[in-house]
Amino acid sequence: MTGTSSLTTLRELADALREADERYRDVVHEQLFSRIFEARQVFAPARASRHVDLTVAIAWALENPAPKVDALVAQLGRDHRRLGFPPEVYDTFAQCLIDGLGLFELSPELAGTAATRLRSICTIMKDEATKADWEGIPPAHTATVAAVERPNRKTAVVRLESAFPMDFEPGQSIPVTTAHLPGTWRLLTPANISDDTAQLFFHVTDAGDASTMLTLARPGDMWTLGTARGKFPEDIDVSFLGASASSPDLYICYGTGWAAVRSFLLGKIAADDSTPVAVLAHADSPGAHYDLLFQHNLQELAPEISIQHTVSRAKDPLLFGTTQTFPEHTPVPEMAVVDNPARVALEALVSNPQAFRRCVLVGPADEVTEGAGILNLGLARAGIVDGVIETHPWGEGRLTQSLKYGQSFPGLGD
Repeated sequence: MTGTSSLTTLRELADALREADERYRDVVHEQLFSRIFEARQVFAPARASRHVDLTVAIAWALENPAPKVDALVAQLGRDHRRLGFPPEVYDTFAQCLIDGLGLFELSPELAGTAATRLRSICTIMKDEATKADWEGIPPAHTATVAAVERPNRKTAVVRLESAFPMDFEPGQSIPVTTAHLPGTWRLLTPANISDDTAQLFFHVTDAGDASTMLTLARPGDMWTLGTARGKFPEDIDVSFLGASASSPDLYICYGTGWAAVRSFLLGKIAADDSTPVAVLAHADSPGAHYDLLFQHNLQELAPEISIQHTVSRAKDPLLFGTTQTFPEHTPVPEMAVVDNPARVALEALVSNPQAFRRCVLVGPADEVTEGAGILNLGLARAGIVDGVIETHPWGEGRLTQSLKYGQSFPGLGD
């Protein structure tokens, strides 16, 4: 049946899509698998893990103006070549997206409008994928695990070596999959910068099924890497910041969120940028601060970088397996006990609203979101209205997180 729905606008359709998240996603996938049998091998076997951001991404694309959406769609067209589909598949995929809207029994007018927009989106992706192929841009890279260090029971530092250097900007994220994660990709941020050594260092925490598999990597394992995406930190317009425009940025990193900050700081040093930067590195317990020696040496090399450490609790859990991170003659830094390091930043900003130009929070979504809430609420109560809070949460799907927490859309997770 067509035309029995009360939906009349694309925004209303977007809301309905979010409510029907899994149903719509399953219908689209079954349509795709029935038309392109090989597609089953590309996505995760479990439905719950399969292309989890699809529905919310379509909803976002339908309710936002084309100029805002199309640039991102073009990026996805280039990026999703890593899945191995030829560009022509986007024609079939567009029809699957359109047929899936049959769930809502839309009026002919709204169905036609939505179909036109979905075809336009898929055409952009198809054209960008074709263009990238003609330009000879690799759709993906393979790299071999060369070494794995485990500074504690929850964290692995994985060093990869590739045949050719991989281009990425400091702080960017890279989609990663392995033979142990069929159809599942995870966004990881290299903790180093791109150089001629063709090496990548990933800091992985044991936080879920996929990340657990990645922490169990062994030398010799092969990883597949997609195209780098995102921007860290985001560009900022300082014209409205007044006196704080010349203040240092504060980076608050939770756990392995340090990898993004580490990469950014290395890029800053490589660019001979001596702008002061402050870092609040937070971990659950002292032993979870796994890169202390490097942080110590970084501050010795670049005095304009200051790093302060906080922990949620003063002692490590039993059998945490912490390795010695410092030589015996090197002092371990002080670690203040606080539930969320955003409280330390808030105290500094309330005391001096110009202490930082902006606060950049990166790490697991729950902690980042809590930290942003602490800062926003605390600054509002203090009457400070021009504080800049930038968040880079990860977990779930990156798009899902960015839509939940009001961020720009950094990329589509699979």
